[in-house]
Amino acid sequence: MAKIIWLASYPKSGNTWMRILLTNYLRNGVEPADINKIDGGSIASARFWFDEWVGVEASALDDAVIKRLRPGVYRCMAREEQETLYMKVHDAWVRNDRGETLFPPEVTAGVVYILRNPLDMAASCAHHWGVSIAQAVDNLCDSAHASSRSIGGMADQLRQFMGSWSSHVLGWLDKSGLPVCLVRYEDLRRDPERYFGEVVTFCGLPRDIKRIRKAVAFSSFSELQRQEKDKGFRERSVNAPGNFFRRGEVGSWREELPYDLAQRLIDTHGESMRRFGYLDENGQPV
Repeated sequence: MAKIIWLASYPKSGNTWMRILLTNYLRNGVEPADINKIDGGSIASARFWFDEWVGVEASALDDAVIKRLRPGVYRCMAREEQETLYMKVHDAWVRNDRGETLFPPEVTAGVVYILRNPLDMAASCAHHWGVSIAQAVDNLCDSAHASSRSIGGMADQLRQFMGSWSSHVLGWLDKSGLPVCLVRYEDLRRDPERYFGEVVTFCGLPRDIKRIRKAVAFSSFSELQRQEKDKGFRERSVNAPGNFFRRGEVGSWREELPYDLAQRLIDTHGESMRRFGYLDENGQPV
């Protein structure tokens, strides 16, 4: 039986980049890994995994029943694997109506939580979801925010309850009780070798600096954009008007986010933003 390392984040925080870094490190190939063949498979909320292991199509079940069954799906997946699973997750850390956590601790090796400044996330989320920036800010501030359940039945993913940005972060970090490696997107962009190296160590992998450097080079933003331009990216949302790998810059909110929307995010998430270094002691963006 294997265990699972959850690669958890709110959408558009750098989760896909982390998965590509890990894929390039684990494969240690002579050329960059194909972005459409990332190790670990699809996201934890992928419907096909649920349908396969439960034996009943999720479209025939309501959300409460699906949440009761999801922990068992992950136990089955871990039981059938021999090596560590690295699984992308955008769901909040929550319990179902029976008090059981969606992500069973007994099959969990740890959590790599990727954190990003919500000011920068707003425009990226808007682009990814195909909504206005104002709607994206509403979602980031909404304690009941969820996605993916379609009106006519099911999309290709199960419903993901995310909640607000702050509640998502604090749920995984402070409430889950799981071992967590926190990685700020901004730190990973500034010094990828150092901070990805910390992830490698946390995951129990051999810390080989040459492999780390190669994985970082093979996962550069320019390389990801090149591959997406050449052959597309299957994880790009059908609602997105452009590429998945859009800008990825730190501080781009200053050009993209209207003042009133930036202030709303600060008013809603100020305490958490100060805790993680996105606001100074006076509540001003750093």
